[in-house]
Formats: sequence, structure tokens, C-alpha cells
Amino acid sequence: MIKKGEKTNIKFTYFSDSIKSEIKYMFAQKLINQEISLGTIRSYSGKFKSYAEFLNKFYPKINSVIELQWDRFISQWKLFLVNKGFKINDKDQFSDSKHMSFVNALHSFFIDFYDMRNEYEKDVWDSRNIPSFNKLTNTASSYKLNFSSIALVFRNLAKRYVSFKMTNLSQATCQSIIASLRTFFNYINEKEPKWNDLTKLTRKHMEDYICFVHEYSEGTTTVAQRNLIQLKAFLEYIERSECDEAPEKPSSHLIFKEDIPKRVVRNYENMKHIPEDVLRQLDKNLENLYPPEYIPVVILLRASGWRISDIFNLRYDTCLEKTTQGWYLCGDIEKTQVLNHRVPITDEIQHVVSIVIEETKAKSTDDNNPNHLLFVRYSGTRKGLCPTSGAINRALNKLAEVYNITDNKGNTFHFNNHAFRHTKGVSLVNNGMDLQLVQKWFAHKSSASTLFYAKILDEKLREEWKEKCKDGLFKIDKLGKMKKIEISKIENEDLIEWEYIRHNLDAVRTPLGYCMKPSSQECCTQMNPCLTCRNLCTTPDFIPAYEHEIEELKVLIERAEKLGQEIWAEKNKDIKHHYEDILAILKNGKIRHKAEKKGREYTGEERENQ
Repeated sequence: MIKKGEKTNIKFTYFSDSIKSEIKYMFAQKLINQEISLGTIRSYSGKFKSYAEFLNKFYPKINSVIELQWDRFISQWKLFLVNKGFKINDKDQFSDSKHMSFVNALHSFFIDFYDMRNEYEKDVWDSRNIPSFNKLTNTASSYKLNFSSIALVFRNLAKRYVSFKMTNLSQATCQSIIASLRTFFNYINEKEPKWNDLTKLTRKHMEDYICFVHEYSEGTTTVAQRNLIQLKAFLEYIERSECDEAPEKPSSHLIFKEDIPKRVVRNYENMKHIPEDVLRQLDKNLENLYPPEYIPVVILLRASGWRISDIFNLRYDTCLEKTTQGWYLCGDIEKTQVLNHRVPITDEIQHVVSIVIEETKAKSTDDNNPNHLLFVRYSGTRKGLCPTSGAINRALNKLAEVYNITDNKGNTFHFNNHAFRHTKGVSLVNNGMDLQLVQKWFAHKSSASTLFYAKILDEKLREEWKEKCKDGLFKIDKLGKMKKIEISKIENEDLIEWEYIRHNLDAVRTPLGYCMKPSSQECCTQMNPCLTCRNLCTTPDFIPAYEHEIEELKVLIERAEKLGQEIWAEKNKDIKHHYEDILAILKNGKIRHKAEKKGREYTGEERENQ
């Protein structure tokens, strides 16, 4: 709809006939595909006169924009705009971005339009045109893999490697590989400009490059680590593939394991998890999130703990399931390839999802939502696709800025979509969910990821204990009462920490794992090994069961020690000692029963008489 006083005509007469036809064709195609609106075209048309003036001055004889040498053209275009009085900020961006976005759109459109080569032959690949690329995330906003900035002599080698890797890697990972290879190839090309391959690559070259990478990454361990890991994988690949361009020296002699910086171990402090006070502020202001269709997305991020890509992969016809136990959210987990994964949700969450389902169904057609997505764009460049993950981040951070959502230091809180996942994990562990169930909830392939949430719990308890210690130290007696301890009598700080945790956690090893139930939480189904109970009667028939339990505990102790979980390791060792003591009795052919014969055969007065 055209607003009153708005410009209604679009004037193309500034251009030569051939350039005019190209510009008209591009805008017509984008309108047909609903990638652009008339209002945007009208805003671009205000730049036509400057662009035509530029072309007539510097390129009067060209018949197509494809004839422009892009690097030279873009430098001339920027200088031309500066001379006309347009300002550039410190990020090399014009205050009026439409001048640049117009020429970028024009160049990109016709590069693809006129280039009929196979996608692999191009210097810029569109991932959507590569059938073997099966890990293109639905939240991606960029589909391009750009090799044009890699030194020409090594470009085909980089393409060959990425074409192989993209069969099982994501778009973002492929882009990261290209960035790492670009850094390496351009460095080698500068140092050895006469090289046509890597056959003469030596350890000395690699040592110099490793120093360069650390300088280039400005001390950021993650950047240097990622760069060198990907380079190591590349060198190993071309060696195993017997590429003609591969180094004569084995890859193991070029880059060593110790060359790669060690991974920085995350802890509770630097983990991107959302504090409780920030969540309360978010709840208070969530209704003001803009656009409002993002509100149910955030609600599901909090309720499910799923990745944003999995939330955006939900289908409106299959995402809810009702059972006798209640409602479940159902969807596919892309990263670990768990299909039809489901987690329980409350009736309130189900009600929110049901409203979104009805609204989406009413607006969806085979054209604008062919995959029946729950959250979808009905028009524009992402027609039939979900919103981008970045759009949710930006909306949340705008909300934090406008409504003053702050951390405990008073700074505006910066939201990250994945932080909702970590926050849910911490919440489940804090509320006493069995770690095996947490692993199943998050569809973790390895228990190591799930155990990290338990480590967070340990660190949180320690911080709470330190806070309590400010008013003095206390020990918990067997009746659960606080008993003050003289600091001078404390030999080991861990003793006090253990007392605090033991009082606050009812950590019991069950046949399927550990029950990390807070002591204040009731559990009618909790299983107790009964090892210290005087009424437990064990016979030699149970020897195989005890031997099996001891072997399992050894594995758990070793794993806990490797992960730095000293408290868990000690608890397991205590249980193992109990098992071993009982096993020794049973192997002597005796029955183990603390209550003995009196407890088994007599009651009441009979027992007293005996």
C-alpha cells in the first residue's frame, strides 16, 4: 500500500538501454519471488542517478554489469561517493547504506544469472545448489561458500577438500574451514610465491606459520586452535588421498599434536548460562518482545532446553503429543540425529504451542510453507523458511537494552540463544533429575556433556557454602542439626565442603545412576542400597551381584577423577569399600546381617529375653 505523499514512480531513464534492462529484470525477478518489496525498490531508485552518473563517467561502453572488474569497480565507486560528500565511518561503511547494498545486489544477482558452470567450478558456491550438502541448517541466513580470496594457485585444492568435507559438515563449519585454509594458503603464497603446490613444505615453514597464527589471532586461543586443527586435518587428508600437491614429508612430521593450543576448559563462571535474576527480569518484560511472534520461540527455548535450530525445525502437524502422562513436545534433533525426540511440557506451554499451531495452519499454503514448519516466513527472501537464529538474539538484546535487563553488576545483559539450553540443564540437575534422564532429555550422545551440568552444581554449592561461612562454620550432625566448629580445629577445608554438600544433597546411587535429589525434596520412589542398614541380610548367593557392582564403581571412579569430580569419586569409593567389606564376608561362606540371629528370628520381648 502506497502512503500519502510517497513516491509512486520509479525512473530508470538515467541508464543505457542494456544496463536499464538488467536492472529492471533483477527487480522484476525479486518481486515475483517475493524477495523484495516495491517500497525497497523505490528507496533504491533514489540512488539510480548517482550510479548512472558513475557508469557514464568511468564505464561508458559497457553493455552489462558483469563486465565490471569488481575489486577495481568497488574502490572507484566508494571514492566517487566520498567525493560527492557521503561520509564513511570507522568500519568503512557509508552512512547511507543503500548505495552499497544496491550495487552489491546487482553484482551478486548477475554473477549467478550469467554463470552457467557447474557449482564446483565457480569461486563462490551456493550451498542450496549442491545436492550432496545435506547439513544445511534451517536457521542459516548465508548460503555462500566463497573461495575467491584464496590464492589462485591453491584455490582448486581448497575446493576439492571442502567438496569432500561438506558431505557431513554444516555450512558454518565449511565456512570456518575455508577461512582457515585462506589464512594458510595466502601466507604460504606470500612466503613462497613460485610454488604451485605444497610438495616442498617443511617443518620450518610450519613453525613460522604457527607463530604467525598466534600473532594473527591476537592471543585468542580458540581462534588459533581452530585454525591449526583444521589445517592438520587438511594436511592429513591430502596425504592419505595421495594428492599430487601434497607435501613430500609426512603430515606427522609437519604439524605436531603439541602445536595445537589446549582447549580452554569451561567452568561455571564463564559458561553462558542465564542467572535467575535475569530470567525474572525477562519474564517481567517478555510481553514487550518485538516482533511478538518471537515470544513463543523464547518460551519454548526455556521450556525445552533445545537448540534454536531444533525449535525452528518443529512441524506444526507433529510437534505436540498427548499421552496418559501428559503433553510432550516432539521434534528431530539434527546435531545428534535423534528423530522424533520428545520432552514433557506443562499444560501452559502446550496451550501456547496450540495457539501458534492454529495461527500457522491458517496462514500456511503449499507455496509459503511446504515443510509445515511451526515458525515460518510467509514472504520475502526466506519465504518457506524459519526466521534466522540471529533475529531472535537481536530481538532479545534489544529488549534488554530498552527495558534495562541487567546482570548483578548493573550492566545490560547480553542474551545468547544457546544459553537457554545451558540454563535448562542446570535447572534440571538442581531440581534433582537423574543424570541419565538429563542426558536423554538433551539427546546427548556422550555422558560427558551431561556431567558438565553436575560440575556446575558442585561449583554452585561451593559458592553457596563460602557465603554461609561468612557467619561461621558449622557441621551437620546425624540428626541434621547445625553444630558450630572451631576454625582452629579444621584440618581440611574439603571436610567442611563435604559436610555442606552431604546435608543439602541426598545423592544416592541407584541401579541406573545417581539420584542427585536435594534433601528438601520428597521422593516416594527413591531406591537406597541399604548398605549401612542393620536389617540388610545378604547371603553368598549375591556374590556375583556385588562383584558386578564393584567393577562398575571402578569405572565411575576413574571417570569422575578424569573429570575432576573429586566429591563424586570419594562418594563412589565409600560405596565401593562397603561392597568390598560385604563381599569379603560372603566369600568366607557367611551370611552378612548386622542384626544377626536375634534380629532375624526374634521380636519384642523374645529378643530382650535372648
